[in-house]
Amino acid sequence: MKNAQSIYYLIGATIVIIVVNTIFFLMQSSRNARNYEASRKTYEVIETTNFLLENIKDAEAGQRAYLLTNDTSYLRPYKEADKGLNTVYLNLYSALTDNPAQHKNLLRLNQFIKIKRDELAETIILHNKGQSANALLKVQSISSQKTMEELRQIIKRITTIEKEKLSKNNASIEKLTRRTQVFSVISNWVLLVIVISSLISIVQNREKISELFKEVEKKNQILEDQKSELQSLSQDLIKQNHELERFAYVASHDLRSPGVNLIALLQLYEESEEEDEKNNLMDIIKEVADNLIVKLDDLIEMLRSKHESYAVHEQLNFKQVYSQVVKNLSADIKKSNVTLNYDFSEAPSIKYPKSYLESILQNLITNAIKYRSTKRAPHISVKTFTNNGRIFMEVRDNGLGIDLKKHGENIFGIYQTFHSNTNSKGVGLYITKAQVVAMGGTIEVDSIPDQGTTFTINFN
Repeated sequence: MKNAQSIYYLIGATIVIIVVNTIFFLMQSSRNARNYEASRKTYEVIETTNFLLENIKDAEAGQRAYLLTNDTSYLRPYKEADKGLNTVYLNLYSALTDNPAQHKNLLRLNQFIKIKRDELAETIILHNKGQSANALLKVQSISSQKTMEELRQIIKRITTIEKEKLSKNNASIEKLTRRTQVFSVISNWVLLVIVISSLISIVQNREKISELFKEVEKKNQILEDQKSELQSLSQDLIKQNHELERFAYVASHDLRSPGVNLIALLQLYEESEEEDEKNNLMDIIKEVADNLIVKLDDLIEMLRSKHESYAVHEQLNFKQVYSQVVKNLSADIKKSNVTLNYDFSEAPSIKYPKSYLESILQNLITNAIKYRSTKRAPHISVKTFTNNGRIFMEVRDNGLGIDLKKHGENIFGIYQTFHSNTNSKGVGLYITKAQVVAMGGTIEVDSIPDQGTTFTINFN
């Protein structure tokens, strides 16, 4: 146990040394980076001052060549050099603005640059006025020479200060580099001693270390099992969230049509003046309200199921389910003057979740009503048939139709609408396909624009 503790201490010491070494290295690197940046800036200042002096010389050379030869081509290098002085001085000023030791030099430099430029410009003006002799005398005057000499001295002072600063930065970099090297050598030797000591202790306590590794492996296995369990739980939660999301779509969409239909029936009831018609409408309203409650109960029962594939299957009569859906949509059917017919003779019944079959029929008939054509009387037909022992249902209308070449890939997508209908939400077909596929079936669509649409469902 004592040796094991020694190993822990050695490992701890190794970690501490590595951390300290890393921190020290990062600190030295940061300081070196600042020194390198300062050196780079100093080099730029020195180059800028030299470039400034060269610009002044170029301007003076162009001016003198023009005065001596009267060749206007020499004015071009003079003007370019003169124009560049402003930019170069501003760059120099920006580089030295945070250095108080250079402020006085910058002010004097700016003062003498102005004097020099004025002298150059004045001689050119004199020459252009025909006073070439006076212009040359001014060029050769002592004041002109003193101005140029003063500019050289100022630039020399600026570069001298920057070179001293550069020398200090380089010395600091060298010092930090040596310090880093010494510290690295020492820390490496210490780490080597620790590693050797740790190896000796490990060899002496091989069995105990082996037991420790086995314990670590056991804990790792436990962690892996917990990780797998958490991943499985996460997948279940994701699946449940998707189911809840789908339930929300189904509930909001499937309950909306009966609700809207109920409001429409109430409006018809209020507008009706005949007592018999009112009584008939009230009976329909009561039946639609009862159906709405039953539909809500079915949706709640569906939510209680852990997975959609566990939805309760029951023997259903197509005609009964169809009649129920038609009653729920009676107001829409009456308002739109839709003609409906059905044929369930070939396949009268099916074993299927009731809420799903009602929702599928309601969505398809609602879509057919909603997207009816104004050019002809709307007609919807529902038919069931069998093929190779499988049950199919076909819902056909003569409405607006859908351009499948343009919208075929998105027809069952959520929030996808293909006609300018303000009541369209784009979730009905998405819900329908989700329910059909969840029960292991398929749904296909055949449509021609301005002729109609046919949906064919293979239930199994």
